Amino acid sequence: MKKDGFYALRIYPLVFMLMVTVVCISIVTGLFLSTKERVEANEGLFLRKTILQAANIPYPDDFREVTALYEASVTEVSDGQLYYRVAQPDGSFTYVVPIEGAGLWGAISLLVGFTESLDELTGIGIFSQNETPGLGARIEEEWYRMQFVGKRGPFVLVDEGMADAPDEIDAITGATRTSLAMRDIINEAVTLGPAIVRGQ
Repeated sequence: MKKDGFYALRIYPLVFMLMVTVVCISIVTGLFLSTKERVEANEGLFLRKTILQAANIPYPDDFREVTALYEASVTEVSDGQLYYRVAQPDGSFTYVVPIEGAGLWGAISLLVGFTESLDELTGIGIFSQNETPGLGARIEEEWYRMQFVGKRGPFVLVDEGMADAPDEIDAITGATRTSLAMRDIINEAVTLGPAIVRGQ
């Protein structure tokens, strides 16, 4: 067979690329299927931690203890829209409502916690975000999340470190678009959350 013939130049490279593609797809598919259950379990654990964060309930590091705490204190309620009722250690309840909105680079998924009276926040938890690392991604930092505890919306933004009033939240320096997006998402949660819990 000639090295510069039709098959050598056209067909064999296509067959070789097809074989390499099939092998690579098989490897990736095998890895996906072999780790699928673990990935789903980790996502479930992260969701549970985020719900507990929004309810302002401290949770342990051990995943078994987190699961036990979640199962003992959280009830999933689906009256048209999903929300979570969380039993607090003092016997009161906190309601946690999932909400999503547009950030700078993609959707931001939050869980927003409300006191039993539904007029004050217990906190927020960030379930997923795609904001800029070191800037907008600072919404996951504890100082940022904890500033919502005990606050009442609708919220206005102030410079970082200046929030003092119950309706003020700190913007993140250098992340104006993300700060505005978070304000808007949480203000929407303040409006929709109580209505969802009350079944309106």
